[in-house]
Amino acid sequence: MLLRLISANILVVLAALAVWLGGWALLALYGVGMLIAAYEYFNMTRLGSHRPLWIPALVAIALLLLNASLKPFLPYDFTALILVTIISLPPMWELSRKNHQGFLLDWALMVLGVMYIGVLGSYMFALRNLENGVQLLFIPLLATWLTDIFAYLAGRIWGKDPFFPSISPKKTRQGAVGGIVAGTLAFTILGSIYGIPVLLALPGGIIIACLTTAGDLTESLIKRNLGVKDSGTLIAGHGGAFDRLDSMFIPLTFAYFYFTLLLGYR
Repeated sequence: MLLRLISANILVVLAALAVWLGGWALLALYGVGMLIAAYEYFNMTRLGSHRPLWIPALVAIALLLLNASLKPFLPYDFTALILVTIISLPPMWELSRKNHQGFLLDWALMVLGVMYIGVLGSYMFALRNLENGVQLLFIPLLATWLTDIFAYLAGRIWGKDPFFPSISPKKTRQGAVGGIVAGTLAFTILGSIYGIPVLLALPGGIIIACLTTAGDLTESLIKRNLGVKDSGTLIAGHGGAFDRLDSMFIPLTFAYFYFTLLLGYR
């Protein structure tokens, strides 16, 4: 547990600095982290005896993240072009092969990785590029961190009732509640400090915290189906990059639309 807390503190400091600096610093930390997470995901699929086209998928994810980071300076949004290309590539590649067993599932796993990590991950950079982007990224990001941290702590201290044991046997209901309460409070309090009305910040915080929990369970579901315990061993006490970033993809995407559609940020 001590090793886990030390590495978590180091990651939080680096992440907060990257959010504040933005630009290439954010891309260097989180962009590289997401690419490592994507590699771990595709490695897990190969361990599960699947063969998606992982190298083109990694290239597509890198381009999606770069496109999102540089979007304010680009004359065109290349997201659709990248997705059309990467979705169309596997069937054309398959025509050069004789054995087509498992193609459809491999194609689906490839597209899933690009969409889940590349598209959803790009909303981190979209948030940072909004007006007041430092605050608008830090608020939901801190909420996801605290949801994860307090779910772990509450689970260790009070946890006794299993929470989706068929997906993640070690998670407990008490841990989930502790994490959701902490994440909700963090989003509500920090959002209020930065001018978001409490009546809007509170439900936003509840949704962010619940989506963080759902994101963590989503990765557990992927690992369970592929027969893998951890996505990797990159981070001491935490597993792989995918194990650390998994819970933020869905809530940060929601946060982007929450801030732009509901609160009118641009």
